[in-house]
Amino acid sequence: MALYSYLFGLLVACVSYIVYQKYVNVYTSIIIKPQKRYDYIIVGAGTAGCVLASRLSEDPNTKVLLVEAGDHMGYFTKIPLTPTAAQQGPDDWSVRTKPQKYSSFGLWGQSQFIPRGKGLGGSGQINFLLHGTGLPGDYGRWAQLGFKGWTFKDLKPYFIKAFGTVRSEFDSGHCAIDGDCPAAKVPMKLKQIDDDNELMNTFRLASMHSTKNIFRRPTATIKDGARHSTLNAYLKPALGRKNLHVLLRTQAVSIRFINMTASSLYILQNHRELDNIFVNKEIIVAAGAIKSPQLLMLSGIGPPELLRRLKIKLVLPNKEVGRNFHDHMNMPLYVSIQRPISVTLSKVFTFTAAFEYFWKNTGPLSFPPLSGVEYQNSSAVMLFSMGTASERLLRDLSNYKPQVFRDTFPFYNNTNKEGFMFLSTCVQPRSRGTVTLADSTTSMPPVVDPNYLEQYFDVKCMVKAIRRAEELVSTKPFQEIGARIHWPRPERCLSLWRTRIEKEEKVEDYKEDPKKQSQVKEQKPKPKPVPSPPDAYLECIIREVAVTGHHAGGTCAGGRVVDEELRVKSISGLRVMDASVLPSPISLYPNSVIVAMAERAADLIRYGGNK
Repeated sequence: MALYSYLFGLLVACVSYIVYQKYVNVYTSIIIKPQKRYDYIIVGAGTAGCVLASRLSEDPNTKVLLVEAGDHMGYFTKIPLTPTAAQQGPDDWSVRTKPQKYSSFGLWGQSQFIPRGKGLGGSGQINFLLHGTGLPGDYGRWAQLGFKGWTFKDLKPYFIKAFGTVRSEFDSGHCAIDGDCPAAKVPMKLKQIDDDNELMNTFRLASMHSTKNIFRRPTATIKDGARHSTLNAYLKPALGRKNLHVLLRTQAVSIRFINMTASSLYILQNHRELDNIFVNKEIIVAAGAIKSPQLLMLSGIGPPELLRRLKIKLVLPNKEVGRNFHDHMNMPLYVSIQRPISVTLSKVFTFTAAFEYFWKNTGPLSFPPLSGVEYQNSSAVMLFSMGTASERLLRDLSNYKPQVFRDTFPFYNNTNKEGFMFLSTCVQPRSRGTVTLADSTTSMPPVVDPNYLEQYFDVKCMVKAIRRAEELVSTKPFQEIGARIHWPRPERCLSLWRTRIEKEEKVEDYKEDPKKQSQVKEQKPKPKPVPSPPDAYLECIIREVAVTGHHAGGTCAGGRVVDEELRVKSISGLRVMDASVLPSPISLYPNSVIVAMAERAADLIRYGGNK
């Protein structure tokens, strides 16, 4: 195992070095010294920023500046299976939340880590690449909240423009609605999970037992086995344009206004060189759900009491800036199986896996570890196909206390264990949090309080999802692969469920470890299934163990902070386009919806409401 790991690491290091030397920083658009004036300045080279920079610079007479605080991201971000390798490193803002009042009891300081991409591609470069168009009710909910003009009907042409389809399940070699947008011509490339994926087929067959739940095959933004984000699809093809400039390692400090019109952007290059860049038309903030409200507040747009306390000049009072923070939470349930069909570290760290990926663009490294999702109303269950829940690799990323992690993932030190995780979630949580300032400078991270699980609806919704996961495991397809739930058993919750759970788990542990078998004279050939836990126990483990779904949004909400054309209300020359404008959550995965919204935003900027 150690030899395989060394050889695999050496191989990746060599390939990474060659790729870096050949391709990185050869683009003429990436500059060191900016001009003093541009037509458009875009803050943030994330999912939306890459789309906007590409589309707005299509006009050769328009000068565009894209400002990015990070740099080129590392090689591992390109591999679909390993986006977590970038978390809590130089490519991640590593946002640490304020201690939570209603959740995160099993985490150090009751605080969550929310990964946010820092570098070209943004969070779209370190996510799990999952594609979806949301659910129909999402867009109707926006209209009810005052964000009109962003219905699914409004966005449908832009989904087709970006992806070639609006179907949730599609033939990747086929094309779009009405056949007028060939898949070969659209920027974003999509790949579905392989038809012969056994875990996916098991999940699909089990889901067929219910007529109420909807099953979806995973689709990801992948091309030739590698991540295909808006960085690859939009920005890189535009990086040779003379009218597009990109500044890396440059942080936006604040926006300057003249007569309530955005006139310039103060930037800090390399953390030390202050400059002021003027704009002819608009500044577009695309820095994400945490950084965008921070920049608005540092520029004098936000809650007046806060800005006065921090001695920031008040430009426009708006108490809604930084409010309405929403995010999904995932409750992991480990399920062991007897059939060797899951993704384990022992399979990943092999020459075969490396050969399949680097020479054939196939194998376990070429697709994110998700084998299906099933939802009904607000509850959803996702099958995360990693059998290995390595404490060394995963515990610190989620900020779990050591014993809580071990009580949740019983095979935390077994890289050969076959299994998966059911992630139970509420796709339309009602709890809302805030992003506020701790200081009047960009050097101090903002204060992020997601307020997870403050609304009891979210807990009940997640309990419903857990019950559905329990039902699925009991179906014939899952029983045929030997599926068995290992309920989390954190000490704080055990008093709510006095059963033989620990005794049953110990018997299972002996079965897994031949050395321990010799210590047991009598052993049941098959342990009895652990009784179903009560709802009170499920609520306890949710508040103890559930972690962020990495889908932060809502802090510059449409209808509250920006209008239906994404313009900051009562201000000229300033827009926001990223997940912060979402009035309420996108069900399941938001990234592809942001792509379509950015496509429409580019048209609004260029043509107004006339197109």
